[in-house]
Amino acid sequence: MRVGLVPGVWSYGLGSVSTVLAVYEAVRRAGHTPVLFASPHVRPVLDRLGVPAVPIPGPAQASYPDEPGTVLRLDDLLSRSAYADRDLVETVLAAQLRAFRAHRVQVLFHDYDLTTVVAGALAGIPVVSPVTWPDHRRFGRGGVGWAPLDTRALEAFRPALRRSRAPEPGSLSEVLFDWSTRLVYPLTPQMDPLVARYSTGEYVGQLTAAALERHVAAGPADWPRPGRTGVLAYTSGPPMDADWYYRHCLRAFEGSTVDVLIAAGRPDSVPPRVSPAGNVQLWPLLPLRDLLDRASVLVCHGGRGTLAGAVHAGVPLLVFAGDDPERGYFADMLARQGLAASCEADDWRPERLRELVAQAAGIRSARAAVPPREPAGPARVVSIMQELTADPIRLLSRAS
Repeated sequence: MRVGLVPGVWSYGLGSVSTVLAVYEAVRRAGHTPVLFASPHVRPVLDRLGVPAVPIPGPAQASYPDEPGTVLRLDDLLSRSAYADRDLVETVLAAQLRAFRAHRVQVLFHDYDLTTVVAGALAGIPVVSPVTWPDHRRFGRGGVGWAPLDTRALEAFRPALRRSRAPEPGSLSEVLFDWSTRLVYPLTPQMDPLVARYSTGEYVGQLTAAALERHVAAGPADWPRPGRTGVLAYTSGPPMDADWYYRHCLRAFEGSTVDVLIAAGRPDSVPPRVSPAGNVQLWPLLPLRDLLDRASVLVCHGGRGTLAGAVHAGVPLLVFAGDDPERGYFADMLARQGLAASCEADDWRPERLRELVAQAAGIRSARAAVPPREPAGPARVVSIMQELTADPIRLLSRAS
């Protein structure tokens, strides 16, 4: 089985790369052939990890949407991305169609790469798509969600969508959910209970690549020091970046009995930054899976992979989702179950942050240790791919 894998052309964080590489690794373990297709902005990470990739067009860099207004739905977000450029969409789509055929791809997996979904539909290649509830077109309908949908990205896709025999969709969310061959939910019902109510798919759980952990610095071996509370903090981008975390943790914990280790979600080749008292440190990308076993608390911005890893390890969470509605949804789901505190801007005040950390650390110490185990999600995705490529009706229709 030849599997095409595509990280999101528009994605600005490492989550998309990690999700796709998790399946890449599982495909190789199962004895199949993975072919990774990557646009320029993810090539530096892949090069550093030593993962070969077929180049496809895309933006040189992807940034967090900074336009004014509330981004509620997937279409709103994509309309503030490279996908609003019709020429780019057509260029990427044409290149993907050529590349998928040239590499004899039999099944596709992607993470938020809508051109992959459309290319699969046009080429007759089955597509497996990871989705969450905030990706669905009904997400955010209440409150300010009644605002009109931002359709700039949809308009950029319309020429390609009209080349299909399928009914023309009213949103790119519909493309993701309705044009994909199979949907998988990369979280558990505990974290994302609503997605199954509005779509037909399967909970497979965490999709996180081991490669990101093997090829980065291990971090300080003595963290946290004996008798100290270990606060692990992780952020991969704006609006609260690593420098923000460092400044606020310095104010709250410098010189205290709390050892703070901040991991910036970027593979920068910069030396660690250590505070004068030595108990607050900022490092570039670190192997979170190993560090979570040593942490009393995790502070993060609410990315789905980071949250899933912490829940998997049994680490209490302080989640600063900011104005991001997707992250806010996940934080709220966990807070309602006593697994996280969904924090606001006021919770960055030094005295309040100290209080929250002390409360969370107490919860961690009262819990039984969770034995480490490998997430089963990537292997299940490979099984689904095997089912799709073994379907005699699908194979016959593709051949015809």
